[in-house]
Amino acid sequence: MRSVFFLGLMAAACPVLAEEAGKPFSGAADVAYLKSTGSTEKETFKGRLDGKYVQGVWTHEGALEGLNELDGLTDTRTRERYLALGKTSRRFTERDYLFIKLQAETDKQSSYDYQAFLAAGYGRDVIKTDTMNLALELGGGVRHNKDELTGDTENEALGNATLKYDWRFRAGARFFEEAGVEFGEDSTVVRSRTGVEFDIIEVVKLSIAYEYKRDDGPANLEDTLTVVGLSYKF
Repeated sequence: MRSVFFLGLMAAACPVLAEEAGKPFSGAADVAYLKSTGSTEKETFKGRLDGKYVQGVWTHEGALEGLNELDGLTDTRTRERYLALGKTSRRFTERDYLFIKLQAETDKQSSYDYQAFLAAGYGRDVIKTDTMNLALELGGGVRHNKDELTGDTENEALGNATLKYDWRFRAGARFFEEAGVEFGEDSTVVRSRTGVEFDIIEVVKLSIAYEYKRDDGPANLEDTLTVVGLSYKF
């Protein structure tokens, strides 16, 4: 017999959204846990933390994300991934801005011990209303890779494009989409996060997200994940 349990918990370490409360800080944290028993013994943990600080024309953003899956039968980690992101942007019109972004990731399914890149570029809010926002970014920079097997490191030119869409399609409900591509000589990484969020009560939300990652590097990685959880903000 097999049983699968989903548990999601979210906690916000910052005040409510800056756009809604007129305050410069916003943030959210989420944790999801899946346990499977019976013919398979697996535990999967997924955590994510986002923060934003807005001061005049400047915006500072950060994100931390971790994924860990343990196979209880073999006592091995079948999936392990950690990502950190920081971005600073400066607006020069109501819709246009320049940004600089730093990202580092380690993914044990890939052939790299880690990959990190620094990129700068231009972004624009293509749609910006009370209920809908669509932002597009295009930039370039350099990526630093460390091979997991040999320990060798190398630098390569990098292109980076991202899309972020948010639609509050009715009171207490929203749809969101985040997608990005990092393309270099050795590998191209495509990642996306698509989901919906519904208010249960004023401070508790139900969230469902589908995440996708594709890396055509030496490991030829393709990975998907469905996350169901509860959101708590204050």
